Order: sequence, then C-alpha cells, then structure tokens
Amino acid sequence: MTEDPDSPHPSKWHEIAQHVPRRTNKDCRKRWFAKMANHTEKGGWALEEDEKLVQAIEKYGARWPLVSTHVQTRNSGQCAKRWTETLNPLIDRTQWSTEADSLLIKAVEEHGKQWTKIARIYFPGRTGLAAKNR
Repeated sequence: MTEDPDSPHPSKWHEIAQHVPRRTNKDCRKRWFAKMANHTEKGGWALEEDEKLVQAIEKYGARWPLVSTHVQTRNSGQCAKRWTETLNPLIDRTQWSTEADSLLIKAVEEHGKQWTKIARIYFPGRTGLAAKNR
C-alpha cells in the first residue's frame, strides 16, 4: 500500500515520534486520532452516531482509533466509553435484587467509590456506571 503524500493523516508514526521528546510512535498516533484527526462532538450522542459506532465495532472490534475514524464525530475515548457503558449488548441490565443491593453496600464500605472495580469484582456484566447510579 502506498502512502498518499496529500493525506491529512500522518502515517509514518516512528519517524514522527523521533521529533517528539519522550513519546512513542503509539503515543503520537493516539494523540493524532484522539485530538486532531476528527472533529469531535461533546455531550449527548445522536442516533446516527450510535449506529455508526455499532457498525464500526462489528467491523473493527475494540480497535478504538479505527472505530473513531468510522464514527467521525467522536474520539477513541468517547467511543470506548459509549460502547462499554451504554451500547454493548452484553451489559447486564436486569433489575437489582435486594441481595445485590446489600452486596453493593458492603463493597462500597470495603473499596470506597471505586465503581469500576466494584462492578468487575462483585457484579460481572454490570458497568461501574450502573453500580454508581444504583
């Protein structure tokens, strides 16, 4: 594959990183895609953005820089957060039981407000955001 010299996206990350102190080729690439390559929106997601995100996940998996390029209006961090906290169909959205509520209270007493950790340890399938909101 040949590089287009007029392409708006740099592609020689090793060479670019040589000019940026204390940064690797990955650091430079991530920074480009997260901050500079796309016009990123803030705030709520539009239905069209969610649809593009789902399509991109089907095509690229959790390769967030590629996913964000497909979505076009969001950076890789925004895409990852939207997928993992909201759109992933594997998220457990069942009603919280009395036992789960009691376990959540004990987990907060033990771990504080480390919601992601609490969800991962005690409530597999639920998100940290769901634990926090509960």
